Amino acid sequence: MRVLELYDTLTRKRSALVPHEKGKFSVYTCGPTVYRDAHIGNLRSYLMADWIRRTLQVLGHEVTHIKNITDVGHMRQEVLEQGEDKVIAAAIAEGKTPAQIAQFYTQRFLDDESTINILPANEFPKATEHVNEMIEIIDSLLRSTLAYEVEGNIYYDINSFPTYGNLSGNIHESELQEAVRIESDPLKKDPRDFTLWKKAEEGRTLKWASPWGDGFPGWHIECSAMSIKYLGKHIDVHTGGVDNIFPHHEGEIAQSEGYTGSQVVNHWVHGQHLLADGVKMAKSAGNAFIIPDLVERGIDPLAFRYLCMTAKYRTRINFTFTSLKACETALNKLRRHYILFSKSSQNGASNIESVKEWEKRLIGIVCEDLNMPGLVDGIWRLIESSNI
Repeated sequence: MRVLELYDTLTRKRSALVPHEKGKFSVYTCGPTVYRDAHIGNLRSYLMADWIRRTLQVLGHEVTHIKNITDVGHMRQEVLEQGEDKVIAAAIAEGKTPAQIAQFYTQRFLDDESTINILPANEFPKATEHVNEMIEIIDSLLRSTLAYEVEGNIYYDINSFPTYGNLSGNIHESELQEAVRIESDPLKKDPRDFTLWKKAEEGRTLKWASPWGDGFPGWHIECSAMSIKYLGKHIDVHTGGVDNIFPHHEGEIAQSEGYTGSQVVNHWVHGQHLLADGVKMAKSAGNAFIIPDLVERGIDPLAFRYLCMTAKYRTRINFTFTSLKACETALNKLRRHYILFSKSSQNGASNIESVKEWEKRLIGIVCEDLNMPGLVDGIWRLIESSNI
């Protein structure tokens, strides 16, 4: 039986996915921060997770897929010190409540995923609904001296977790200091320590009661809490974009393993950036295109899915509307061939044995580190084959 092999960011090797429970895979994907629309660069990593899930299902496995919704606490370390929260900032800017902003953009995200044919996750847990689980983990980390409290703030002591930095490769003190790039916080034992819980400033909208006073969770703790709650202490695959590796997933490993006392995630998979005209896609660069932008230009959004299949998930794609239009043309041509093939199959004109052989071959291609470009090429060779 074929198995799916994927590159593991932690081990830096390609290896077979092996479930903790035979025939059943657990997959956790870091979901969106719902303070604005997800741009198509964000959606590329969700397409990668979708392909992983679909491949495992084709191979006969049951897949439980969890994708969180970050509706509080997504703050880079440098702005976390100032208490800046993207959801709150968006609410203030638009004159709405944080809950209204989160609900609106959550639905927009779900609509976008549906538009490009991403299977819905089994659950979309929200950070705001799992603060108690976060507090439980933080309290455990405090009791095991992996974390410490200063004036109502809780920090993770990275020096107490020897393997911190292994995922990103930032294993030396100077590398971690450069990676974090923050001014020294006098409350911390080490400037590289990250925040688990932040004391709420006066007048803050989103805050919760805790054993350490009113406050709000840091960014990383939410994924530890929700992944463990829904998938348990053994998670087969954890996906995200390369920008999640550090500090988010590095922090998540320290939290989850510090809490459980053992390795939680078996396989870490990260997708590369989507560039736009050679520049990383970002709102600040003015190139953060969203699905409605494609629709407004009269382009089939599924052409974007096709575009992402033309490059391996660990390589960057340079997005242009010219390349997208070319993919739309190819997709429409593929649809026409599919219709013709369906008609010939109904008339008994196709070679069933040849089709099965091609199917086996194509599945084998995908199983080699999610080789979607190889799949696309194989499909076109199948179409051109005279054996069908």
